[in-house]
Amino acid sequence: MKQIITNNPNGYNEKRNIFSRHSVDFVYKRDVFDLGLKIVHKLTRKGYHPFWKGLYYNFKDQQTPCVFFNSINLGRNPWEVYFETTLPRLGKAPKFFYDIAVKQLAKDNCKEIIAISQCAYELQLAYLKTTYPKYYGIIKEKMVVKLPPQPLLIENYTEKQLPQDKIVFTLVGADFFRKGGREVLQVFNELIPKYPQLQLNIVSSLNYGDYATQTTVEDYKNAIKIIEKHRAHIKHYSRLPNNEVLDLFKKSHVGLLPTWADSFGYSVLEAQAAGCPVITTDIRALPEVNDNDIGWIINVPKLKSKDAILINKEERVKFSKLLISSLTIIINDILKSPGQIEIKGKICLEKIIFNNNEI
Repeated sequence: MKQIITNNPNGYNEKRNIFSRHSVDFVYKRDVFDLGLKIVHKLTRKGYHPFWKGLYYNFKDQQTPCVFFNSINLGRNPWEVYFETTLPRLGKAPKFFYDIAVKQLAKDNCKEIIAISQCAYELQLAYLKTTYPKYYGIIKEKMVVKLPPQPLLIENYTEKQLPQDKIVFTLVGADFFRKGGREVLQVFNELIPKYPQLQLNIVSSLNYGDYATQTTVEDYKNAIKIIEKHRAHIKHYSRLPNNEVLDLFKKSHVGLLPTWADSFGYSVLEAQAAGCPVITTDIRALPEVNDNDIGWIINVPKLKSKDAILINKEERVKFSKLLISSLTIIINDILKSPGQIEIKGKICLEKIIFNNNEI
């Protein structure tokens, strides 16, 4: 079987975008930057830095083809790269390294540059036009858009295992607060006493302090209080294997991703593949996979990059209030007209089938 080198064999982005597309033997071969990352981790106890993961060079093997996610090959191997925002992705590394990395994208041995969304494609072109116009045309010719593959989890909406006396919502994501978890809990805290049929599943380690929400331990404690207050209506799983997460979507009516910041949002596709329409914001790539026909969209103020405007505390407070008010309106509407769930759920399945045919 043909071999292809990858530098992150256990990465979720790689699994979602690369491994499922190719019937080949992916092999993990360490490189000089992997060694650098291990040294940095030993000294600082920090497990990740974009510089060390954003570059790859294996001086022993410069022949075997490579496929990466967000990483630039500095060797002579033929290679492809998938990306979610822009390339290169090297953090605060000196511009010298960015110059080298962009030149590598323009070289002949770089065969294809795959944006996982139209949003990422446009961001990359804008970045090149502004910063590296010399390479704009060469690199653009190699660029394509390929949404992450997503197999159907059910063939027909009737396969869903839905409770008759409840309306079940499910939110999945380690960075709970960045995914809009605080606002979801506040809305459910208000609505559960009025609507006892409401059920909320949360699959999250409840991480806080992310760059978008800048939440604190107090936010975490408040979240725990609400979860404990409504134990009969809110089920919290710190972690579940992916197959159990997918089973949870099959047993859910509506998915939730009213996110503050996401480059894509894989859980939206997973929910839709289980016939589960999703409530999302309209940042970044989310409008490419969700709209008001197949789910519910919360329109938020955005930058040119399609990221939410979260520049200061005032903007973050405004954003949070908008999520709460919008979620309240949407969930109340769902409760008044629950028949729309099945209508949208069936359209979700059709959309997944259409996307798979396009891929």
